[in-house]
Amino acid sequence: MKTQLNYQRADNWPLFFPATFVIWILLTVQLHAQYSGRGDDAPWRAAAAQKIDQIRKADLEITVQDLDGNKLENAAVSIQMKKHAFKFGSAVDPRYFLESQSQYNAGYAAKVPEIFNATTLENHLKWRAWDGAWGNSFDQSVTQAGLDWLGDREIDVRGHAMMWPRYQSVPDSVREILDISNPTQQNLQDLYDLSFNHIADIGSAVKGKVFSWDMLNEPRTSFDIEDKLIGFTPQGQPAITSRTDIRKRWFEAAQAVDNNASMFLNDFGILAGGDNLNSNIRNNYRAVLSELTNANTPMDGLGFQSHFNETNRLPTSPTKIWELLDEFAANYDLPVHITEFDYNTTNKDLQADYTRDYMTAIFAHESVEAFILWGFWEGKINHAEAALFDINFNPNLNGEEYLDLVFNQWWTEENGFSNLDGKFGTRGFLGDYEITVDYQGRSYRQNISLGSDGKNIIVSVPEPSSMAILTLCALPVLWRTRRSPH
Repeated sequence: MKTQLNYQRADNWPLFFPATFVIWILLTVQLHAQYSGRGDDAPWRAAAAQKIDQIRKADLEITVQDLDGNKLENAAVSIQMKKHAFKFGSAVDPRYFLESQSQYNAGYAAKVPEIFNATTLENHLKWRAWDGAWGNSFDQSVTQAGLDWLGDREIDVRGHAMMWPRYQSVPDSVREILDISNPTQQNLQDLYDLSFNHIADIGSAVKGKVFSWDMLNEPRTSFDIEDKLIGFTPQGQPAITSRTDIRKRWFEAAQAVDNNASMFLNDFGILAGGDNLNSNIRNNYRAVLSELTNANTPMDGLGFQSHFNETNRLPTSPTKIWELLDEFAANYDLPVHITEFDYNTTNKDLQADYTRDYMTAIFAHESVEAFILWGFWEGKINHAEAALFDINFNPNLNGEEYLDLVFNQWWTEENGFSNLDGKFGTRGFLGDYEITVDYQGRSYRQNISLGSDGKNIIVSVPEPSSMAILTLCALPVLWRTRRSPH
């Protein structure tokens, strides 16, 4: 009996062990992927709601009166939001919304302006694409047509990326010089000129079509051009002393060619990676940023890519995100764009919850001006598991969370009647609105922008031909936004 029992254990172990091991691995991964603050009753949620009300909303009051200034009661007032001041967007591919391209998809072309007021071209503004290395579908004419299409629909565009100076991301003409072990002075002059000529070329070509640029992308890990040029003295210029030196010159050149576009430093692994991310990643970024700041580099903002997954880019808790954003705001006082958010995971409930909580955390921080997804549709995205919409453009669980936040919880629509003092108002999210007043069978409409200081308007009725609106005071809009997600 004892021998038989031992035999059965030995015989069953190979079957039992792999199944147990797989279950253990899956449980470990799922538990590891959790983040602090996921619970519905987490204290940070109340703090976020308070912050959002303070920084993303303002008072809007409409006073209805007759032409003699008498206040009118029971006038029907409608306040309808048309677009956010905050930028909500995604990386997009113009080949999928341009009818001239073989990849054109009518659903894609309809969805982009429906749900986004900002975008970034995923690949078409990268140096190799712009230089023609990727073929006809990345031709500059396609790029320009895509920018025009977005501009016609009043959708803002972030440029990505003006300088990504790693070997894999530069055109062949640059690679040829980087491949030279002992370059001549003329080789180095050519390399120097190629970088600055590219900045001048692409910057001027899309000027007025791009509101901000990832001027320098991933400086912690991309420095092949910089290292080749250190010690070189360009014609008519001082010697290049460091990576920071040449990077500052690139920023200055970019500002010179388009001073209306903001120039960002964009990098990965800063907010993503969990609360206990290897400190070297964030410390190396701090070192790069401090060196550029100390050199008085004309940077206009910081881009944090925000790629999440189940392994090396784990979810970071909302309170840790605030801690990091507070640090960068205190030390550098620069606006922040979330430039490339996605969460590649098979755990759809976790993915949806974290999409909601990450968006809420960054929307609740005053330094953040934009939230850009790195793709949204299963049919055109790096990782299909990260898509907000399936192949038929139905929202996945994370897509439902995005839509609920942007067009429900953070959207203002109010209808009511003026009181005895002729007033009707609300506290609305910053952005553009259509105001409608119905009184004695006539409708009066006006479009307004609600900035952070709030707005008070007077509607004088009746005016048969148009609505006469007198703005009590000219109030600035804190964020420049010309785009509507509808």
